[in-house]
Amino acid sequence: MTSPSKQQEPEERNWVDVPYDVMANILHRVDAFDILENAQKVCTSWRKICKDPMMWRVIDFSVNHARVDQLPPLREMCKHVVDRSQGQLVDITIVGFADNELLQYVADRSSQLRRLEISYCFEVTYISWSDALKKLPVLEELSIYVTHISKEAIESVGHYCPMLKTLKLNNNPLRSRELSRFPNERAIAIGKNLPELRHLELIGDKMTNVGLEVILNGCRHLESLDLRACSYIDLSVCSYIDGEGEPIWRRLNV
Repeated sequence: MTSPSKQQEPEERNWVDVPYDVMANILHRVDAFDILENAQKVCTSWRKICKDPMMWRVIDFSVNHARVDQLPPLREMCKHVVDRSQGQLVDITIVGFADNELLQYVADRSSQLRRLEISYCFEVTYISWSDALKKLPVLEELSIYVTHISKEAIESVGHYCPMLKTLKLNNNPLRSRELSRFPNERAIAIGKNLPELRHLELIGDKMTNVGLEVILNGCRHLESLDLRACSYIDLSVCSYIDGEGEPIWRRLNV
């Protein structure tokens, strides 16, 4: 009598044998920190993939609640992956640890950059933005969250980034003198210097209707405008109208 066939155990997978392009696609989904600290140390074939400049065309380096002593090594790690891109970097997100030196480092080595996001980076100063943006001629999207930026930097975008179509300046703090004396300073800079914008987010901005009307007048190609938490704006009395006598903001996705 034959014994019942034993249930076959699942075949053990050897990840080293996964084809190069498939493994590269998988590792593309791993964040930069885990690649540097873990994935590239698994085996020589994975390390080879992790050193390929094509792996670093898009970089997401987001760190929440980093301690002060962790900031310098994080910045060095970010510089390292920028170097690995060998000038092919097109999209980078840095959350929580950028400073002036790192911003300049990225700009100096990333002339093909098309998207830049900087969030919760309180050590990036006003002057540094202007210097960095001069080196990013093909930038299409700039996203800045809870990070200082000045009207001079916005003017630099208009002069040096002619391809910019999306600008997100959300919950960005104003210095006390700006809040009391120049609440519309950045809005006016946008309206006067960025006429080709298609998408604009100004969540939490302190501008008034004065700044809004400069934007609506200057940015005639806008398709969407996000004004959430802009508590000093009253759309019911916004008087700027188009050629057909309708308030311009009504044709936008506001």
